[in-house]
Amino acid sequence: MKKSFILLLFAAIIGFCPQAQEVDVVDSTAASLVEKAVNAEKLKLLDLAQQYYEQAVALGSSSELPYLNLGKLLERQEHYVRAIELFREALNRNANSSAAYEHLAYCLTEIENFDEAEKMAQKAIELNPKSASAMASMALVFNSRNSITNAQTWVKRAIEADPKYSRGYNVAGIISYNRGNDAEAISQFKKAIAAEPENIDAYANIGTMFCIRNNFESALMYLKKGLQQEPNSLKIYYCMGWAYRLKNDKAKAIQCYETIISHDSLYVKAYNRLGEIYNDKADYDRSIAYHKKATRIAPNDPNGFKGMGKTYSDKGDYPKALHAYQKAVLINDKDHETYCLMAELYQRQGNSQREMNSYKKAAKLGNKKAQQWLVKRGATW
Repeated sequence: MKKSFILLLFAAIIGFCPQAQEVDVVDSTAASLVEKAVNAEKLKLLDLAQQYYEQAVALGSSSELPYLNLGKLLERQEHYVRAIELFREALNRNANSSAAYEHLAYCLTEIENFDEAEKMAQKAIELNPKSASAMASMALVFNSRNSITNAQTWVKRAIEADPKYSRGYNVAGIISYNRGNDAEAISQFKKAIAAEPENIDAYANIGTMFCIRNNFESALMYLKKGLQQEPNSLKIYYCMGWAYRLKNDKAKAIQCYETIISHDSLYVKAYNRLGEIYNDKADYDRSIAYHKKATRIAPNDPNGFKGMGKTYSDKGDYPKALHAYQKAVLINDKDHETYCLMAELYQRQGNSQREMNSYKKAAKLGNKKAQQWLVKRGATW
């Protein structure tokens, strides 16, 4: 009797513990904010929804929902790094959240961290063997490694798990493009849009396909439709910049890339595209400034140095051009385009031996232009 009385007394003390009450209040307030945010999302009031989610997260709730839902919202807005942080916080609250693992895998593929994405996708599939999202992420992982058979197997599983899953068709399109089947890729992207008209990735990808085909009018048609679904999509603006550049409308292309930077000041590819456009306009100083900005943001990305080298070369400053190309090669010695650019630089300098050596390096890496150049001169590689 005495023992049961002590247990009851202990339970009563715990029930009235100030810390326990404080946790309950925090979780209750956070839950209320999440509910408001969900309702705001339904009304397409995304800025308001984000404010509510941010408030819920700031409270430090023990529930995974504020972190998971805010992460999903930021994922749709293409803020992948912050979304990844939030999904990891969700896992700190619930280590068995298959949804958190699924979305982590998705975001990690978007920033091309495929090794980590594979781990997250595997964990998601362990927790939910029918996770179409995780299977699609696995397909992208294998596609990044040019393991096409495995990529096709996983995307087929994703579509079989959920035939209405838009991302499954989108990933199938990416794999088809990697196989060199452009027509099939476009067909898959159209299926993705039909399954989910809000699928921004599919609009961006089909726009990219038409840009590759130099059909900028069709590209712009699809990209504008995508922008109607998500007016702030950086992916869409990036592709639109390419389409306008193909159309030789440099002013609109610049506007697209500057719009991206206004939303995300660390969007490296936009700085490099701006650098290329200003080089086309022979505004060399501005071009170099944009490429330098890109290299400061991402010092391990060779593209900023490549762009800078091209501009210095066109400007006639060959020593600085060569220095920039050499930096690009140090970062990635498998990029055949850099060797072709170096060959062009040596040609301008009248250094035929180094020109040929550079083309040989590019040819060994599979560059068709370099191979044709060497064949015409009876040279091997």
